Amino acid sequence: EDSSSGPERAISVAEVEPIIKDFASRWKAAIELMHNDVITSFSNFLCGMEILRAALTQLLLYYTRLSDCMKRIAGGSGLNKDLVSISSIMYEIRKYSRTF
Repeated sequence: EDSSSGPERAISVAEVEPIIKDFASRWKAAIELMHNDVITSFSNFLCGMEILRAALTQLLLYYTRLSDCMKRIAGGSGLNKDLVSISSIMYEIRKYSRTF
């Protein structure tokens, strides 16, 4: 186990910036791909949509944690412009997890 990855280790903006920018550039397309995969992979539509909703909820939880962590990193506020708003993610989740 890598002891440098424990909670004591300070994380720099330089380490997090590529992750934030990558997420910001690909998140919408990734959600759409997940939705399309669920539609084509599950014969039971309601079951598939429930799985998609659970996966998207987990994505939102992890992203919220990342966003909160950014506030604690020295200089992290400089990346606020690159963070996707939680409300934008929630809008997309609602859009793709509707049942008809």
